[in-house]
Formats: sequence, C-alpha cells, structure tokens
Amino acid sequence: MISNQIDTNDAGMRLDRYVKKLLPNAKPSLLYKSIRKKNITVNGKKAKEEDVLALGDTVEIYFSDETLAKFSKTPKSVKGKFPAIVFESEDFIIMDKPVGVLSHGTGKAYERNMVDDMLAYLIHTKSYNPRAEKTFVPSICNRLDRNTSGLILGAKTAAGLRAANGWIRNREVEKYYMTIVEGELKDVRKVENRLTKDGEKNRVVEGDDGKDAVGIYRPLKHRGDYTLVEAELITGRTHQIRQQLASIGHPVLGDRKYGRASRRFGELHHQLLHAYKLVFPETEDFPEVSGKVFISEPKGKFQRIRESLHV
Repeated sequence: MISNQIDTNDAGMRLDRYVKKLLPNAKPSLLYKSIRKKNITVNGKKAKEEDVLALGDTVEIYFSDETLAKFSKTPKSVKGKFPAIVFESEDFIIMDKPVGVLSHGTGKAYERNMVDDMLAYLIHTKSYNPRAEKTFVPSICNRLDRNTSGLILGAKTAAGLRAANGWIRNREVEKYYMTIVEGELKDVRKVENRLTKDGEKNRVVEGDDGKDAVGIYRPLKHRGDYTLVEAELITGRTHQIRQQLASIGHPVLGDRKYGRASRRFGELHHQLLHAYKLVFPETEDFPEVSGKVFISEPKGKFQRIRESLHV
C-alpha cells in the first residue's frame, strides 16, 4: 500500500486522472474497478472517479509492492545541457533557445531539446525532484521551430502551467518576433489568412479548410534590399510568420522553404527569425510576472548579418 498526500501541484485534479498519472502502466479499467472496490480511497473513505482532490487530501492505494512497481512511472533520466536563463521564479522559467535546438524531444534517438535542458537544470538546482514528484513534470508552454531562436516560457509548477496555458490560449501573453525580410516593407501590415499543414512537405499552405492565422508586421528599419521587421503573433500557427511574410512578397531572409536561398550570405542556412519579446498580462496570482516585459536580443548569425546590413 502507498499513501500520498496531495500537494499544490495535484490539488484540483480528478481522482481518476491522478491515479492514471501516478500509475501510467496500469489499464484504466483496472484503476476504475479499484476505485469502485475501495482498493483506492481518499482520506480513508470510498471515493468516486470524478471526485476532485483538495490540498492535503490523502490518497491510499492498496496494491502489492510488486504491482505498484509494475504500474508506476519510471523516474526520468535527463540528458541535456543547461539552458540560458532569462528569468526564473517559483512558478516560471524563461529560457533563450539557440538556433538548431528542438523545443521538444522527438521520442526517437536522443537529440538535444529545450525540455530536457530545462529539466536537467531544474533537477540540478533542486527545483524539481522526479523521484519525489508524484505526477507533475515541468513543461514548456510555447514552441519554436528548430531554427527559430529566442524566448521559451516554461512552467515549474502545475499552477504556473495552468495559468500560462490559459494566457496563451486566450491570447493574453503578447509574443513578438524580430526578423529581416527581403525588400522594403513600407507600412504596418496585418495579415489574416487560413493555414493548413502539408505533412509530406512539412510546410503550411493557405486553404479554406485551414485554421485562422493573424499576424501584424511592423517595419523597424529599412536599408537597401532588406527590412528589419517586428512580427506580433495574434495566433500561433505553425510557420505562420514565414508563410505570411512570403505571401505579401517579403520572405524571411534565409528561408528556403517559403522564400529562396540567398547567395549574399554564404554562412546562412536557415531563416533569420528570433522570438525576442514576451509581455505578460496583469495578474494578482503571479505578481512576479504581472505586466512584465522580457526581452532577448538576437545573437550569432542574426546579429552579425543585421550589423552588416546596418539595420
């Protein structure tokens, strides 16, 4: 038998969801049956699958040690380097993703990604203990393409994750990108279209059956054949900025998928796109980020090319 006290990361979770996360290798039918037969109880009493757990509740699971070991999650062994930290609080961590690093792992052969970098850092700093934490795993809340650099928001607690996901879903977190495009973008452009994924070509195309995509593109500085642009995402569709800028005749510099290769910059083999600013909404629950603005300036090739173009 094991007895777990519900902490802040698990409070508010349904009993059935809690035991599924605690014992991921068990069949759901077995867990439901165990709840009905009082092999899983809350505060020593019979409970229902839909009961919501409160802070301080005790969940008892009357399984043998062998059965518990068989059904329990395996503590995560994390590979990865430590990420560059822009900001950290009890609930959130903001990281600066470099070009060439995935946001999530692929589940195939190991490849460096921001999730594992974050977990490695949090384990090292003792902000997260995968052996002690029963169900919650820190997670990132926004995703960037492999060759897009910039700010990634991570949640260290379940409360932070719920809040961040809600802000992003309700478009309360403002996300701004910086890019260099071909040609002179003379005026602010708001682009609205519908985008659908072409899985075979790993790109998006416009189509009536796609999802609404809205972006605002502001020219910051123009020089010669190029313009430094700030892109504000109202929605966050895959490849949205790259497709929309190409659709108005100003493809992102270095973007071979939606634009064309540039012979002028022999070192450039990817799009110049950087998630440079996050603006948080006003919130009484998380004063450490309430109304705050976080900025990351472009680095590496982006900054060198920007300086060479004087934009």
